[in-house]
Amino acid sequence: MDKQELDAKIGEITKTLLSYCIARTSDRFEAEDLAHDIILEIYKSAGNIRNIDAIYGFMWAIAGNVYKQWCKGKVKNKEFVLTDDLPDVAELSDEDYSVLYLLRRELTLLSEKYRKAVVLYYIENKSCSEISDCLRVSESMVKYLLFKSRQILKEGMSMERNYGMQSYNPKGLTILFWGNGANNYYHLGDSKISQNILLACYNDKLSAEQISLEIGVSLPYMEDKLAELCEYELLKKDGNRYYTDIVIFTRDFVNEVNVKTSELREKIADLLTASIIEHEIEVRNINFWGADMEGNSFAWQMVSFVLYRAVVEILQNKIKIVYPKDKFGTECFVWGAEKEDHNYLKSKFGLGISDVVNSTGDYVQFIDLPINGEMVHHYYFNRQNVTNVFLDIAKGNTEHFSDNDKALAADMVRKGYVISNDNGLFVNAPVFTKEQYIELKNIFAETAYKIADEAEILMDTITKILKNHIPVHLKKLAKDMSYLRLLEDAISAPIAILYDRKYLLPYNGVGFLPTTYVILNK
Repeated sequence: MDKQELDAKIGEITKTLLSYCIARTSDRFEAEDLAHDIILEIYKSAGNIRNIDAIYGFMWAIAGNVYKQWCKGKVKNKEFVLTDDLPDVAELSDEDYSVLYLLRRELTLLSEKYRKAVVLYYIENKSCSEISDCLRVSESMVKYLLFKSRQILKEGMSMERNYGMQSYNPKGLTILFWGNGANNYYHLGDSKISQNILLACYNDKLSAEQISLEIGVSLPYMEDKLAELCEYELLKKDGNRYYTDIVIFTRDFVNEVNVKTSELREKIADLLTASIIEHEIEVRNINFWGADMEGNSFAWQMVSFVLYRAVVEILQNKIKIVYPKDKFGTECFVWGAEKEDHNYLKSKFGLGISDVVNSTGDYVQFIDLPINGEMVHHYYFNRQNVTNVFLDIAKGNTEHFSDNDKALAADMVRKGYVISNDNGLFVNAPVFTKEQYIELKNIFAETAYKIADEAEILMDTITKILKNHIPVHLKKLAKDMSYLRLLEDAISAPIAILYDRKYLLPYNGVGFLPTTYVILNK
């Protein structure tokens, strides 16, 4: 008998065979498993058929033998029976509740391709043919998915599942970006599910089911986040297991860094104050716009300027960091930092450094810090039209302003970026010509290079610590990531120290915007 004939004969008895199995198992899952076993055995033994007329008797004989073996296995293994027809909730026994809980638990862990088949067949009562159309797979594949699903569910229900700590104590993660282009990752940090997936897979490669148990989120609610993290290449896949492919500054790492770098941070803070106090009169004599600013504004401006010069310009140029390209073609680093609760300037990685340039080469430079508990600038200058108006005001070039430009200027006055008085509009920040800015660099050159040297020592310390806190496949990034950690340890931490010492006072809206200055090209 050829396969086509055999398929046709088996098709004729399939419904009857399933009824036969249901009558003997009283359970749809068990019945379908049994029917599947019978059909497999028929295919295996088909070569022994000599008389085509005896095919039906042959098949039912096999069905009886397979059923006998199935019964023996049930007794031997003492398997529990999953039933489709559980009683009403009010009638459930403790044992019924247990089975129902286990079934629901395992359904949340069932991967998408199996779960869809189960839902369509058992809940929506669709036929294999209809499911085939819905899933765009063959009927044979549908039958396989259902068969495999039942196996997975039964196996899972017999297992003890241990939920991870993140299931009842979720962690927080900030996604950080440093590079020459747009931050395409900012939105990924909005999802607590995504945050905890990355943290769960940081030191261990986990399957989707294991991640689900670790963070306490069922697969249907997690699958799109897994796909998104893989799409953005923050998460990678090895076979059926996921692993995090960005460095994460964990709390343990941060705590160790804080202890072992405290003296270096204090030293940088000491160098800053001594130099700024020594050179204050010399700086004011440059006669830039704002040279007569009050003392607290002066301190904020010079501290931010010197630190930027030392850590971002001098040190970065010395160690020659090479920025990798991400999937968007942007030269950048992307990493994570486990969240902690902090006050004032001690908020970890609450730091942004930006310079925004107009078409004539004028630019506004600012270090964004969480002063008074919040970021002062909110990356306000990321809009080029706003930047152009702001820089035109800095140059006193406002005669050409359109109605839209005037509206933007009025908005900047309301926000405190621009001052309006009887003499006109003025930016609420120091303004340097190119020559004045060079002179400022020269005044603080020695201090900036000393701080850069201390920051490099600090970075070496951080690198050694980091290598003990990251997975093997990320250790090659330890040095570069240690430099990025300096944004906290060599910039924001020294500023926090000076804040605690009362050398830097809270910004109360009086005086210039802290940490913001303008450099005019002409």
